[in-house]
Amino acid sequence: MNRKTIPLSRCTLVLLFAFIGMVPLAADTIGTIRFSGGYTKAILKEGRETIVLSEGAVVEIDTMTFSADTIEISGANARNITGTGEVRIVDSARSLEITSSNILYDRQEETILIDGWVEIQDLENQIIAQGAYLSYHQSSGQMILQICAKLVRHTDSGPMVCRSDSIGYDRENLRLVLNGNSSVYWNGDVYEASSATVDLETEEIMMEGTIKGTLHG
Repeated sequence: MNRKTIPLSRCTLVLLFAFIGMVPLAADTIGTIRFSGGYTKAILKEGRETIVLSEGAVVEIDTMTFSADTIEISGANARNITGTGEVRIVDSARSLEITSSNILYDRQEETILIDGWVEIQDLENQIIAQGAYLSYHQSSGQMILQICAKLVRHTDSGPMVCRSDSIGYDRENLRLVLNGNSSVYWNGDVYEASSATVDLETEEIMMEGTIKGTLHG
């Protein structure tokens, strides 16, 4: 039998394989990643490090679990996580769940960017939100929802429904900033203005600009 030897470049290594279980990446200055997928492609070339997961792709980072049709891990120290198709993020430490069709997570900056329809369940604060764009800074708890943005919070007086072109949500201080075509529906009343701020803890609503409303006393 003739045996052929195929040289392996020191610069580029491409792996195609099926994974069983979770495989950890080495720890670095921004933590450890564990990942799995039915089909995986890895390019391990300095400056082009990329791992592409599909067929049941799952990535675990600290208390967060990412699942999607396809997940790509890229950049130095596996800094960027990109997911497409049926993306679901569960952050067990923050009681937060996010679903969308795409995501970009920067591990170093701890930011999530979603350009497309997104739905959020904040179980800790009894909030459901949605919009067509999301920017979320994980450590500060600051969220910005844009384009047909809507946020609903459960209260003792019934659901408080906030809509606006843009909603800024401060998870830490339970505060909303609504900008553009803002409206708040709560306790049978309707408030409309160009902008508004809402303190979700005290349930205080402050409207700015031309204001309209309907009260049911």
